[in-house]
Amino acid sequence: MCYHARVNWEVWFYQTIRGDSPIEEFLGGLPSKAEAKCIAYLEQLEERGFDLPRSYIAKVRGPIWELRPEWAGSEYRFFYVAMVGRRFVVLHAIKKKSQKVKDKDIELAESRHADVIERWKNETAPPIRPRKG
Repeated sequence: MCYHARVNWEVWFYQTIRGDSPIEEFLGGLPSKAEAKCIAYLEQLEERGFDLPRSYIAKVRGPIWELRPEWAGSEYRFFYVAMVGRRFVVLHAIKKKSQKVKDKDIELAESRHADVIERWKNETAPPIRPRKG
């Protein structure tokens, strides 16, 4: 008999070269119940990874995915990538205001992903930090 241990993912947040976390700042600016809902979705991402249903996650473009929490009629988007070591890196977060996500938001996530890779390669300031949980 073969048993497969379920190995969770870790969610990490993008960090600027100055050490700021735009994702933590975004979460901290939400009403407390919206923040709690978004954190619950991030926890589900850690537990279930790509096994989440389409109502929770969707592929955006290239390596960029989105987590799709909603609360009280507001939709939020957390743009992330999967990295080595069963790690998701959240690159950008928004409150969605229109039917379609704006290209500038996807481009910012792509730019931050490139920044993460570059800083990792050059071993400069840490490009990510663990989600406080």
